Amino acid sequence: MDTSYCKELLSREFDRRRYRNPMYSLRAFSRDLGIGSTSLSDLLACKRKLSRKNLQKIAKKLALSPKEESALLLEGKGTKKPTVAEIETIQLAEDTFRLISEWHYMAILNLTKIKNNKADSKWIANRLGITEHDTESALERLQRMKVIEIKDHQLVRTSLPLSTTRDIPSSAIKKYHHETLDLAHDALDKIDIKLREFSTITMAIDLNQLEKAKNILMSTKRKIAELLETGNPTEIYTLSFQLFPLTKIDVEK
Repeated sequence: MDTSYCKELLSREFDRRRYRNPMYSLRAFSRDLGIGSTSLSDLLACKRKLSRKNLQKIAKKLALSPKEESALLLEGKGTKKPTVAEIETIQLAEDTFRLISEWHYMAILNLTKIKNNKADSKWIANRLGITEHDTESALERLQRMKVIEIKDHQLVRTSLPLSTTRDIPSSAIKKYHHETLDLAHDALDKIDIKLREFSTITMAIDLNQLEKAKNILMSTKRKIAELLETGNPTEIYTLSFQLFPLTKIDVEK
């Protein structure tokens, strides 16, 4: 029975979670996916295929991209192969998903603001600490979406500032925030305190004031961005009310 894609996907995700938490069990994994532990065990042992309903649960829980979800659902019982038009639609949705969900896309977009930036995959990979393969894939997608272009060997942004909807569930947005939190976790240990700002406050609140507070936070976020982008930008930072660099800084410089 061929369950290779689903098995590979779930095995890789389980290994990733076990790496971060050695006590993480297969039972906990099945709970987090929302499927039965027996079904999960049988799948990983190549003894059964999962129902389409369970595959859809997995796609949602793992925040899979449209392309990944389509490949996963093809393993469901009675699933028809997509038409050419459907494949093109999936590709368009995939481009948008990647742009929103993976942190290095926004980082590359903001490299366009740095003077003397280089439209070179090795330079970008070194600046952001990512692989050249991921860099080349992102550059290809960003150009296809007409978000950036390359002129005189430099990155040039061709789109207006991008933003996402607020208070609307989205697997892409959730994935982006998960990635950003992972980056923040690493930055807390690895980045010198002079080059970052992590701040927390605990308080008792009136829920009737929450929407007003969220609006103030959004306004403050924009003001901070305007302040830090003034002058001669040289590094790419992210702000989740933890402020830390995404580019690799030359500390001596």
